[in-house]
Order: sequence, then C-alpha cells, then structure tokens
Amino acid sequence: MKFMQSLPKPKYKGTILQLSKYTSKLAAPPAKVYWEYKVPPGEWEMLGNDTVGDCEIARLLHIIMSASAHTGKMLVPTVAEALAVYSAITGYDPSQTQPDGSNPTDTGCNSDDVFNYWQKTGISIGGVIHKIAGWVQIGSTAAAIKQAIWLFGAASIDIQVFQSMMNQTNAKQAWDNPTGDSLGYHAVPGMGFGAAGLTVITWAMLQQMGWPICLQIMQGAYAVITPEWIAQNGKTPNGFDLAALQADLKAMRQ
Repeated sequence: MKFMQSLPKPKYKGTILQLSKYTSKLAAPPAKVYWEYKVPPGEWEMLGNDTVGDCEIARLLHIIMSASAHTGKMLVPTVAEALAVYSAITGYDPSQTQPDGSNPTDTGCNSDDVFNYWQKTGISIGGVIHKIAGWVQIGSTAAAIKQAIWLFGAASIDIQVFQSMMNQTNAKQAWDNPTGDSLGYHAVPGMGFGAAGLTVITWAMLQQMGWPICLQIMQGAYAVITPEWIAQNGKTPNGFDLAALQADLKAMRQ
C-alpha cells in the first residue's frame, strides 16, 4: 500500500459548507446502517493505491460504485480510469517512475481539490461522466459521521495509519488501539456503522474499526452530495434542510 507522508496544500480557495448548518433539527439516525453490502465484496478494487498515492481517488470511486449500485446500475471503474483522474488533478506522470518505484510526481492530493474537480469536471467511468452537486465538511464526532453516512450513503474520512493497523488488516482484524510507527496519510469512505464502530472500504476490502480509534486517527471528514442519491432517497428525514443546502450549493456555482 502506498501512503503519503505529507499532502500538498489545497488549490481550492472557495467556501466549504458545514453539514451541521442543515441538520440542527434532524432526528438521530438509525442504530445500524449497512450501505456497503449493496456492492458484492469481490467488486472492490485497489484502483492503483497499491503502488501510487491515489487513495483519495480510490475513495471517490468506491463512493460512486456504492451510490450507483443503490440507485441504478453499478458503475465499475478501472485502474486506468483511477490513474487518469489522479493525473488530471495532481499532474502525476507514470512515465517518471524510477527503478526503485519512486516517482517525483506521485504527490498525493488534497480532499478539497478532489471534491472540487469531481463537482466541476466530473469523473469518467466507462464513458459516463459522474458529478456531485457539492460537498460539506462534517464534525469530528461519531454522531456527525453516522448522520453523514445515513443521509448521503458515505462519509469521506481522512485518517492517519499506524503499523498496528496494517498488522490488523493483514490478520483480517478490526482496527483498534493504534500503536507503532505512523505510516502516513490515508483516505477512506465510511459506509456502515453500528454501536461499536463503522465499516470503511480500503485496499479492496471492507475494514471494521471501533469508534475510539476512528476519532483518534481522523484528520478530517466530509460528505459528498450525489444527485442520484438525493433523487432515489427523496424522502429526506424530518428536520434535514435539503432546500437550504441546495440553495447554498447553487449560490456557490454562480
């Protein structure tokens, strides 16, 4: 797996909306949500993150897979499509890969830049261009993450990875009590949750982690608003101000 020790500063300088603005009157989400199981386990792929630092791209493509699976025909991205997006956002050039596997253009990318590209340009999968209506930042709490997953199908979580987590992944164990060296930065989508923790997609598999470790290693969290998810799940929970969110997103595009 490829980790980035540091990330470039975001190029995006625009407004970042806060989910809390639209959920002040929202009731608590269900005790359990399992959106991830709509995608057959064998369909998740590395999407290049085994050799390059495109975890942000793998995350957004996994979100697209889940959203499209829930709302119609599932879009299945390829490694080539993942690397094309990574190159478009960061300037990654695979031809500059050195004999030792290093590449000076493999710099990783910032969440805000990825979401902005996804909204403005879109992601091509099998000739279909997928765009989001926008994105919002969510609070660094279990309640906020649960709310985002319940409302939008996923929470985009930025995390720090420790050696113990890699050991637990290899042993097919849940992440818990991070110890050892810090390996770097990673980006994962959370798609399910329960009382003990949540399920994220990483390295082509479902990975469980408890709430304490999630809050300890989390460096930021977001939710993306996909039009098809809103259209399919148009019966928004009582108290969620969808109209205000849509108005703010529209104002940002003007």
